[in-house]
Amino acid sequence: MIKKILLGLLGLIVLLVIVGFLLPGKMEISRSITVNAPAEYSFEEVNGLENWNRWSYWNTLDTTMTINYGEKTAGAGAFYTWASQDMGNGKLTITESTPFKAIKADLDFMEQGTAKAWYDFEPEGEATKVTMSFSSDFGMNPLVRWMGVFMRPEMNKAFEHNLNKIKELAEGKPRFSVAITQEKVAPVTYVGLKHTMNPQDMQAISKEMSRMYGELFTALKKSKVELAGAPFALYPSYSETSMDMVCALPVAANAKLPSKYAVMTNEGGNAVKAIHKGAYEKLEATHNEIAKFMEFKKLQSNGAPWEVYVTDPGVEKDTAKWITEVYYPVKN
Repeated sequence: MIKKILLGLLGLIVLLVIVGFLLPGKMEISRSITVNAPAEYSFEEVNGLENWNRWSYWNTLDTTMTINYGEKTAGAGAFYTWASQDMGNGKLTITESTPFKAIKADLDFMEQGTAKAWYDFEPEGEATKVTMSFSSDFGMNPLVRWMGVFMRPEMNKAFEHNLNKIKELAEGKPRFSVAITQEKVAPVTYVGLKHTMNPQDMQAISKEMSRMYGELFTALKKSKVELAGAPFALYPSYSETSMDMVCALPVAANAKLPSKYAVMTNEGGNAVKAIHKGAYEKLEATHNEIAKFMEFKKLQSNGAPWEVYVTDPGVEKDTAKWITEVYYPVKN
């Protein structure tokens, strides 16, 4: 009797092994969701590994899980390891990160194998299509292939949970009336003229800007120095009643001009950038949106803001088509 039972168990094991070899050697899953928010909002939830605690399904299954982050916690090269009695140990590493577009990651489940995950963020008008994908190669191990069969339903559940949580988080963030991004800005050498004026007196501001830019363009022409970019204006100090404005023209670092027009450098670095479309009189609203953005992101100012006048008003008469880039330097 016992012999028959043992033979039966052996036969069952052999059958399971044979069937295991016939099971799919890979598991590939892809799910998408539409998020009614800019791509940046969903992207930053995935790109910053410390944010995963807010949306990852797996973190909800074991509240005692130990997570250790690497020195870098966001973008390519960032990683974290986890240790869990219920779900084992592993490591996730971001291998590629293209801001607001795509993220790729490698997963190492130790003795249970490896996998790859990727996340795509595709703009759809004012919304974003977020796609989460996963691929794991089980090789020829029949046991791992069987594990894949039972793991798929749980993976589907995890994808639904993760996408819906990312959607909830992204859509809960504030919206802004202008396009605002965080960028690394290159240094710019320039010549400039400074004037103190009342920020409420638009007529006086227009008059002084015309005077200063006129003088600067004349100086460049006389010195045979070429303009190296769009005109811009720096604002070293500002209050409701007084502001310092520096009207500036970018030039080469070795430009030779009279001593009155010393070549200076706007150091650039980390900055918040907004794209203003329309007349200059409405720029204040864009500055206010940047202030709200910096408050939301908990960013600290790090120097004088500046405006780059991309569109030449002398060429384009339609103010609705005027483009002005507004920058606020921020601390790392």
